[in-house]
Amino acid sequence: ASLVHSTHASLLRQLGWHTRARTKDGRAWAQAAGDTEAEADALIGLAADALGVGRFAVSERFLERAREVGTESVPARLAVRLAWVGAELAMARGDGATAIGHAERAVELAAVLGSARHAVKSHVIRAAALCSAGSLERSRRVAEEALEATGRLQLIPLRWALACLLADIGSSTRSAAEVA
Repeated sequence: ASLVHSTHASLLRQLGWHTRARTKDGRAWAQAAGDTEAEADALIGLAADALGVGRFAVSERFLERAREVGTESVPARLAVRLAWVGAELAMARGDGATAIGHAERAVELAAVLGSARHAVKSHVIRAAALCSAGSLERSRRVAEEALEATGRLQLIPLRWALACLLADIGSSTRSAAEVA
């Protein structure tokens, strides 16, 4: 039941409904009942919810609690998610160097995981982290490679995010109309 609530919360977050997602993630956490995977999943979700509404300190506390649960003993996808949210929090705080570190960790972990979606999303976050650190040329290269993968794999929401990034920083291989 906990993982069902976490999954529902994830879908709500993707729609930008962080406050609604928080309710589902809270239920997930309450129902985790000592299940390490479910608890870590809910805590990471709560961190993402708090980040989405600008509550950075709360987001950091939930990330710390998720780390305390011990993400090494849970499925690798949770360690990838933890790195994603850590990178996003660092970007929101204006700490590009830390964001890159978390994003690079996500890329490494996702490569071992074997999930094409997790791998591509990790590169999306890496491109954004590089951009936030002012490394625009590297960000463009990563974003353009990931854009190809999103098209091939039909990962439309991730493709949209990359198109937005490239529309802002420019593409070296596509016209503005192609990116938009």
